[in-house]
Order: sequence, then C-alpha cells, then structure tokens
Amino acid sequence: MVRLDPAVYDVYVGQYGLARCFVLTVTREGDRLITQATGQSKIEIFPISETEFFPKVVDARITFVRGANGKVDRLVLKQAGREMTGTRK
Repeated sequence: MVRLDPAVYDVYVGQYGLARCFVLTVTREGDRLITQATGQSKIEIFPISETEFFPKVVDARITFVRGANGKVDRLVLKQAGREMTGTRK
C-alpha cells in the first residue's frame, strides 16, 4: 500500500458500466475512495500505486485507465480469475 494525496481520488469519481445492468460507482468520502457495485454494499479501496487499488474485504484489483485525452475513461476490475473493463458513464 502507498500513500496518496486524497485529492488524486477526485479524477476517479464516477460510474463505470461493467455489464448491461452492473455498474461500479466510485465516490470519495473525505480521505477515502469508496466503490459500490449494483446491489452491493460500499467497499473502501486502498492504493497500490496512483492508478491501482484493492479492497481489503475481497481478493480483487481495480486499475483506472486514462484515455487519449488524458482523462480517466475506464477501469479494469480483476477478480476471481476474471477481468472486466468498465467504461465511464
């Protein structure tokens, strides 16, 4: 785990569509970065690097990806041997 300025989290805030009816919502609550998948509880995620995060409660990794314009436009969720790309809404 690394320490990041929580202001960095603001560029990740948004909704990312992982499947037709499955959205991962990313919010900032103070100094914490929080995710909430459709129909699930909120989960805090912790930085491994400036773009890669993990939750402590499940074995998963979330990587935020910047598009050609330099803005974060998607994320990649790796969990249970699967890799899903979520496009920012």
